[in-house]
Amino acid sequence: MEVFARLDTVTKTYGAVVALDAVSVVVPAGVTAVLGPNGAGKSTMIEILAGLRRPTSGRVEVLGASPADVPVKARLGLTPQRTALPWRLTVAETLALVAAHYPHPVPRAELVDQLGLGPFLGKRCGTLSGGQRRRVALATALVGRPDLLFLDEPTTGLDADSRDGLWSAIAAVAAGGSAVLLTTHDMAEAEHLATRVVVVAGGQIARTGAVDDVVAEVGLHLVDVEVAGPLPPIAVSGPADRVTTVGNRTHIYTADPDATVRALVRADVPFTGIRVERVGLEEAIRTISRSADPDPGTVARTAIRVAEEVA
Repeated sequence: MEVFARLDTVTKTYGAVVALDAVSVVVPAGVTAVLGPNGAGKSTMIEILAGLRRPTSGRVEVLGASPADVPVKARLGLTPQRTALPWRLTVAETLALVAAHYPHPVPRAELVDQLGLGPFLGKRCGTLSGGQRRRVALATALVGRPDLLFLDEPTTGLDADSRDGLWSAIAAVAAGGSAVLLTTHDMAEAEHLATRVVVVAGGQIARTGAVDDVVAEVGLHLVDVEVAGPLPPIAVSGPADRVTTVGNRTHIYTADPDATVRALVRADVPFTGIRVERVGLEEAIRTISRSADPDPGTVARTAIRVAEEVA
């Protein structure tokens, strides 16, 4: 497996607060999705790999060298959550400015067609909508033909058509042999794009692997029933992991769906319309995060707040 980037026991602290705690991870070719709750340390990990922050300890290697090396930076693309575009320049001028920094940039017409920039190519960046700015930001990240592309919540604020266009562009980068590391809270996006996921919780790596493997390892199922009246505690006290109510239906999350159904029958629960299925990626990530960190994100959120105050 070709490794495009790696963290080796990397720790990042802000004073007494630990944002990343001895994290080791590798980034291979293809799309790797970094998943987890808000404040888990995902963005900090991306920023360290991209050379925007230095680790407190541990080793960082990107494309065989340090991310601070200029030749390495020229082979990276980055779209952070908040991208500051030059407000007084037009989109066309912005793309030309960024392209001038690379020896063999992607032709502007190719980016315009791929990301649907044509309707606002002549508009100043300061007048763009949030979704339009996201598309321009991705174009600036792609224009240098990056070997390693970092994307932090790349489709936030986009409509379905714009999102699909970005998905196609990201998939094309990976298909060309490059590596893409993205953070997202959109599990449909992760399942659509990623071949591999890294789950971060409480500043540590909670799980890594292929999407299907991670879901299967969690081993959680959903028993979905319509119940007339309140659900007796005895029916779910043993095999159930969590119980929620959605409208007139009860969702029981359990590692043993057979035992859960038997418990419902033995307790004479008047249920109808039963549905049993393995949970998807979203519920799997929630379960992993909850088991890895009883209070997900607390440490990292505090670390980010401290960092912002220091800055």
